[in-house]
Amino acid sequence: MFGRSEFGKVVFEKRVYNHDIYVHPSGTVEPRRKELSKMVYNTSHKVVAAEMEVLLSEDPDCIIIGTGFNGALHLTAEAREFLKERGVFYQEFFTPKAIQEYNNRRNCAILVHVTC
Repeated sequence: MFGRSEFGKVVFEKRVYNHDIYVHPSGTVEPRRKELSKMVYNTSHKVVAAEMEVLLSEDPDCIIIGTGFNGALHLTAEAREFLKERGVFYQEFFTPKAIQEYNNRRNCAILVHVTC
């Protein structure tokens, strides 16, 4: 479960993360693989389909995208199409709302952008 969040950090299961993370339905946390986006778009503010594959590894019922505190992170059209083709329900929220949504759901995965 997520605790506090503020620009530049979030707390998950009492551990502070100062970088973007993926959290799987099991509670497993891993650093966001920003290089997947940077290789294609030269920025980490776009989420590509390869990142959605990472989040689908535990077969979640939904994916939540925390777009940052100012909403700077965006799913690419490719990522949206990837999720649509697989019938995966997803939602995008500013990060504070995203972690609140994650805390209120079961069997969901989340990508958390901790800054802008």
